[in-house]
Amino acid sequence: MCAVVKKIISRKELTTQKIICKNATLPSEEYVLLKGVVYSPQRRPLPHAAIDIIQIDSNVTPQVKKNIGVTFTLEDGSYGVPLLWKKGYAYELTAYSPA
Repeated sequence: MCAVVKKIISRKELTTQKIICKNATLPSEEYVLLKGVVYSPQRRPLPHAAIDIIQIDSNVTPQVKKNIGVTFTLEDGSYGVPLLWKKGYAYELTAYSPA
């Protein structure tokens, strides 16, 4: 069975907030494919943007942040990355435009 959860971050959110949080409930302890599209301020897909991925484990005190790695967007601005979805885990994604 495949669960699809879609969260959209609006342009207004992106331009008015430095940090945006989106929550989702998924089956526990499974790998999920997190997909998205990065857009420029002019609302065009942004190719070759870097996305830094940090895993946050809140099951321990203090919480532990672990750098998972970096992925890059394709020509159409899209990206996809498999992540372990586990109780107490969160992910922080930061997109950087290409130079």
